[in-house]
Amino acid sequence: MKRLSLIVIALTLVTSAHAQRRAAPKAKNPAPKSASKSKATQVKDDLKNTNKGAYGMAGCGLGSLVFADSESRVSQVLAATTNGTYMNNTFAVTSGTSNCVPDASKTASLKKNMGMFIAANREALANDVVKSNGDTIVAMGQIMGCKDSEYLGAKLQSRYENIFSSKEDSTVAANMYDTVSSDRYLIENCTL
Repeated sequence: MKRLSLIVIALTLVTSAHAQRRAAPKAKNPAPKSASKSKATQVKDDLKNTNKGAYGMAGCGLGSLVFADSESRVSQVLAATTNGTYMNNTFAVTSGTSNCVPDASKTASLKKNMGMFIAANREALANDVVKSNGDTIVAMGQIMGCKDSEYLGAKLQSRYENIFSSKEDSTVAANMYDTVSSDRYLIENCTL
């Protein structure tokens, strides 16, 4: 029991020190983000940052808030210990607090999967988009949860030049996501 008390006290001190360090004002303010950033550019940036989630290996909960700045193993162990010690994960998951937001992780996962698929199948996907049908369009539709791959193929075909305007896979993914998310029918029939 004494050992557990010492661990809790040490963890509380580390947590407190980390929280104070996070709350300390920074010397320089980052440049304000441009409000005119296009949706495709935002999606491209999101695709590049898909590995950076709201939390690390320890999962969501109080620990993800206290140790959010670091993804080191030590920080993740401390975050998991904090979650376990304060037993707040069940509440956080059911209430959607403490970084336990399913939509954020679902969107990041979708974008990551799209980017990986395009990187592995770019040439075949481009050929299928030109024809507006094919296995890669069906597969991309499954990744995006689209019920109508025929309509998806036609929409992608109509925007071919825009979608494949770049040699970067992340830009192609961003353009494709932008195309799908700007179509009312696809918004209703895909799980973006």
